Amino acid sequence: MYKKKLIPVCGWCKKIKPEGMDWQTIENYLISQGFTDITHGMCPACSEKIFQKRVYLESYQNIAKIINSSLSLNEVLNLIVTNVVKVMNVKGCLLRLVNKKKGTLDVAAYHGLSEQYINKGTVYIDRSVDDALSGKAVSVYDITEDMAYRYRREASKEGIRSIVSIPMRFEGEVIGILRMYTDEPRDYTTEDLKFVTAIAEQAALAIMNAKYFETIVSREREYLRLFRDISMAISSSLNTINVLNIIVQKLAESMQVKGATIRLLDEQSGNFKFGAAFGVSDKYLSMKGIDEINHDWFTKKTYTPIAIYDIATDERLTHKDELINESIKSLLIVPIIAKDKAIGVITLLSGWFRSFKQEELELLLSISAQCAIAIENAIMYEKKYKEATYLKILQNITKLLSAAPDFSEILDIIVTKLPEIMNTKAATIRLIDKETNKLVLVASNGLSPGYLKRGSIDTEDNIQMALTGKPVAIYDAAQDSRIIYNKEAEAEGIKSILAVPLIVYGEIIGVLRLLTDSHRYFAQDEIDFAMALAEEAAIAIKIKKFIGS
Repeated sequence: MYKKKLIPVCGWCKKIKPEGMDWQTIENYLISQGFTDITHGMCPACSEKIFQKRVYLESYQNIAKIINSSLSLNEVLNLIVTNVVKVMNVKGCLLRLVNKKKGTLDVAAYHGLSEQYINKGTVYIDRSVDDALSGKAVSVYDITEDMAYRYRREASKEGIRSIVSIPMRFEGEVIGILRMYTDEPRDYTTEDLKFVTAIAEQAALAIMNAKYFETIVSREREYLRLFRDISMAISSSLNTINVLNIIVQKLAESMQVKGATIRLLDEQSGNFKFGAAFGVSDKYLSMKGIDEINHDWFTKKTYTPIAIYDIATDERLTHKDELINESIKSLLIVPIIAKDKAIGVITLLSGWFRSFKQEELELLLSISAQCAIAIENAIMYEKKYKEATYLKILQNITKLLSAAPDFSEILDIIVTKLPEIMNTKAATIRLIDKETNKLVLVASNGLSPGYLKRGSIDTEDNIQMALTGKPVAIYDAAQDSRIIYNKEAEAEGIKSILAVPLIVYGEIIGVLRLLTDSHRYFAQDEIDFAMALAEEAAIAIKIKKFIGS
């Protein structure tokens, strides 16, 4: 028929066009030519290809269904590598995620490989990632062709011949590499690589979903734990300082910030005073009003949190240089409200630029409400407890001073007992010499002879203020300008000082100083108590000195 003539065949649908006829299938043409007994079969090559497609489709659907039904990141990763080995019939599968900070490919999950091979050493971002970033979908790597391959010996020992690397992309970004390992050379078909690439895409999506879910769950658990810990601290302690210290530490750790502070409002002065701090330096804490801002909380009662993204550009801050020196970038300030009145502030200090989320603000407001309850309860309890305790101590000190046989024993009782009562490192008493009008050291406890002989302190500002009848509390003795011998104080291990006048019936006869070996903010009730003790001591000194003379 057409032995010497060319018959056009469509290269796409395989229809033919015999001469003088329309395009038609080979089957229709053969029937028109009298070949009535026609049946359909499948050649081995097509059979294998269709079977492979069906297997891949079923496997893809099953894997996608499995990994997307799991919200555990580890479970997702293990399902991916296990199923890839099973479906692709390879020796092993390894999933590595990109570590941007270190520039490495970190093992996330594996199957079919030994731990010895997995732990062979650090794998840096390599040709697989470079290929992925350059647009290549798949990188087939035969280790036998690369004599310089860093882990060639380990791979050979493991029985690995070739490695196929498929990038895992999420929203255009390579987040990891899916690798298949074979123990013999293998040619991968287009269908093979399409299947693994599709699995890699599903894996990337599942990984990011699982990470997001675990981040949310982890954060919520952390917030719940924080709330529970603070609640337990409040319910188990009536000591204000202990409660506040727990709150600032837990807040800094849970909110992942550099530090946290709580400052309480002094109703008499209208200024903030120290409550508790965590994660900031003593120098920072010694500066008054460093993390305060100009706000209207206490005038207009607009009790809303204040978030400052960049402290360097915010006009409400008055100590920008000090904050920058402390390596602080962002602030979050939340008022502590009790009975519709602000009694203090909680401040979170971030070491990097940070925009605080709404759930973080809500959590901090809840913590602030707890804090307000704790402060009020603790202050109420401590006031009653301290009043009774202080009264009892004053009575005991008065008895001891009255029973002391001589002047020197009275001085010894004062400098020995007061550090025990006030929990300080040391104490000194200096009395005014009426002839020279100079202060003379008459008693001390807890200090070295070298420190006591450092020189006259009569001109120190803290002494001069005490001699006017006012107590003086110094937080950082090594830095405070009201101290002359800062270096000597630092060498002696002295951190804070409380200087109070010794007054008898309106006459100032000297100065009592209490010195600590840890930084300390003296509370007002502690200062009042020290003044009362000093007054009792001054009376006893005056009486015994008069009797002795």
